[in-house]
Amino acid sequence: MKKRTARQLEFALHILTAVVLALKGYSEVTQGKPFPGLIILGIAAIVPVLLLLWRPLKMTPKQARIACYYVESPAMFLTAYMLYLEGREFHPYLFLIAALLYPAAGFISSKKFKRIRKAS
Repeated sequence: MKKRTARQLEFALHILTAVVLALKGYSEVTQGKPFPGLIILGIAAIVPVLLLLWRPLKMTPKQARIACYYVESPAMFLTAYMLYLEGREFHPYLFLIAALLYPAAGFISSKKFKRIRKAS
């Protein structure tokens, strides 16, 4: 896979994740749970800001994408917990797995992973 294609897929993944988090946050607010809903909505709003305004934030695009992985992970944990409290059977586990994999994906896409791999 070409680098440009991988970057575009990563960008699309972050936008899709932000949309899913925004929908879940809105759902929580309308169900009368404003505290977790507003946290999820806030994190969902941070992701597009990082992706689209990386230049004014004095970041590189790669740093912005890596930061998105680390920002989305706590929102995924909170979403998994809220789904667990709602009594869903399968959804909390999907979000929990995603919450555990997002920081790993951020680490793999960073230069630190490449340095560790070359040292071995």
